Amino acid sequence: MATALLAPALLYPQLASGTTVEVEGKPGSHLTNSFERPPAGGPYTLDEWAKEGFTAPWQQGMDTRTVVDDTEPAHSGDKSLRVLYPEGRIGPEDSGAQAPFRLDKARQYYVSQWVKFDENFSWGTVYNAGKVGIGLAGGASCSGGQVCDGTNGFSSRFIWRLNTGEAALYYYHMGHEGQYGDYVTLRQNGETVHWPKGEWVNVVQRVRVNTVTDGQANPDGEIEVFYNGKPAAKVTGLRFVTNDDKVDRAYFSSFAGGATWEFAPQNDSYIWYDDITISTNRADIPELKGRP
Repeated sequence: MATALLAPALLYPQLASGTTVEVEGKPGSHLTNSFERPPAGGPYTLDEWAKEGFTAPWQQGMDTRTVVDDTEPAHSGDKSLRVLYPEGRIGPEDSGAQAPFRLDKARQYYVSQWVKFDENFSWGTVYNAGKVGIGLAGGASCSGGQVCDGTNGFSSRFIWRLNTGEAALYYYHMGHEGQYGDYVTLRQNGETVHWPKGEWVNVVQRVRVNTVTDGQANPDGEIEVFYNGKPAAKVTGLRFVTNDDKVDRAYFSSFAGGATWEFAPQNDSYIWYDDITISTNRADIPELKGRP
């Protein structure tokens, strides 16, 4: 399904906005972060991410809207990452945080993260939508109302939508409906999944890029989602690329909106993140071990 209400900013306007911060380091294929190492109370900057192997060429909000937090129970250990979504603010320049972390190029990746919305989290004002946590992308990361033509990449990110906090995955691929990307709502036992407030939950997504034959995209790309270790969505028959682009980015992209003030939170809101795992190998994802 496609909807203009989920239209984000383009993934790379930041390159011209003065927020580029180059951090030395090589991409990885198995990364983890539990936010335990640095002292609590300060921001979790790109330099801190890099100490765990996560490197990115630019960031938004990591210096100003993130805190290593030990005042709320973490999912594990003593600390987690708290991200602010300010009252009345939308978009990655003024809400949440963004950074495109480098990955070794591979056809398939898993990303797992633990997420907790605060008890008073605001889903929006007139409209209700926003991006959640860390997703996957490749190539030029097609997004922001772009037409994905097979040469300009792809992206896949978790979102909240509607005033109930419905959980969904928002993705850009060749042939997406309408102007904006498609989304798939998470469902378990025949029921729609909603992001709970004040409770840690785990989400895993797997993106598998399609094969290409003689410059034509084969419809064998896939996205699969697990919620608290159990299947919650699967989309098959996808075409992402007509070139040799693969998944090469773990894209932390989380903000309120939407592109207009109607998506803005009605009060300062927070999401905590913990125990992030990214790998090409399912066996490296703790939340899926022993699961069918």
